[in-house]
Amino acid sequence: MTALPPPPGGLFSALRRRAQEIESWSEWIYPHRSLRLTREGWFFLVVTIAIGLAALNTGHNLFYLVFAMLVSLIVVSGLLSERAVRHLRVERRFPSEVFARSAAPLELRVRNTSRHRTSYAVEIHDGIAGQPRRRIGFIDRLDAGAERSFVSLWSFPCRGRQTFRSIHLVTRFPFGLFEKTRIVRSGDSCVVFPAISGEGGPSLSRHAGERAFRKHRLGEEIMGLRRKLPDDDPRRIHWRVSARIGEWMVTEHAETLDRPLAVFFDSRGSAGAAFETAVERAASLLWRTSRHGRSARLFSWGAAFPEDGALVLRSALGFLAEVAPLDGASVPSEREFRDWRREVERAGGGVFVTAAEPPDLPPGTVLRVA
Repeated sequence: MTALPPPPGGLFSALRRRAQEIESWSEWIYPHRSLRLTREGWFFLVVTIAIGLAALNTGHNLFYLVFAMLVSLIVVSGLLSERAVRHLRVERRFPSEVFARSAAPLELRVRNTSRHRTSYAVEIHDGIAGQPRRRIGFIDRLDAGAERSFVSLWSFPCRGRQTFRSIHLVTRFPFGLFEKTRIVRSGDSCVVFPAISGEGGPSLSRHAGERAFRKHRLGEEIMGLRRKLPDDDPRRIHWRVSARIGEWMVTEHAETLDRPLAVFFDSRGSAGAAFETAVERAASLLWRTSRHGRSARLFSWGAAFPEDGALVLRSALGFLAEVAPLDGASVPSEREFRDWRREVERAGGGVFVTAAEPPDLPPGTVLRVA
């Protein structure tokens, strides 16, 4: 007898994942709801069954009447609890910047979309994939059309794209016999930037390229004097010189020319603590440099970023959040490295962050090895 071929692994793995997600027997029957008996509910159910058996054994109408009343309470409890959670809509709102190992506020907005029905006694539970859910807030009463917001703090242990679990709306309304949970499926996720350390910032920026100056009529530094033009601000007239030579003279100022700090992140190497340290150092350098008034530009193998704009920092941190080590067999592109060398030579310095053996670097480069 020949052995049957093994079933496809995809089916069994999907069933296993589904079994791990299911937390109650009722989810097998109806995946959008979960039902659990409370301690009082178990006691109530035992009493109801006992009275039902007594009614069958004795045939007394009083037992049948009491049994019918108890069963009707169970039915009413199910209807009212469903009414409490049915018309609630939940929306997650993420902050613009989320960093690993730092607390990030997450807002949950709960809205009652019903026109006439009021929701009572609803708990909101939320959680990150791989972590247990926790209680976010409690709604004692939410009128029709009303909305309520809850803010919770979350901390992510590592960088990358983090996925949130389904939201649970839990209620024991009205009698506390059953705990009904409405399961709100959502595929919400957020990109967690690398953790920011104390390294980098202005001290490193001063050693990696200096600022330059250019003449500008509205600058800060005084560069010299010149004849007044018709549209010049009279407040810039130098009165002593103008009185001595007999014509209007104004001060000429200089504007600070900010040369971006050129940072090259070397993604070669293998996954591990050294690579993660290099990622965090590059992200910390970009973040702290921008927060101290100087722009920074990131370079890496096979990655291109815009030279200026409001989203430069976010795009660079987003790249570092999801970057993976280059495979040893793959050959990195040299174009980005040549662009970085030209930027370093023009600015007079730059930073090279790596967890591997660095290549030949231009003069003025500050090397950071994880």
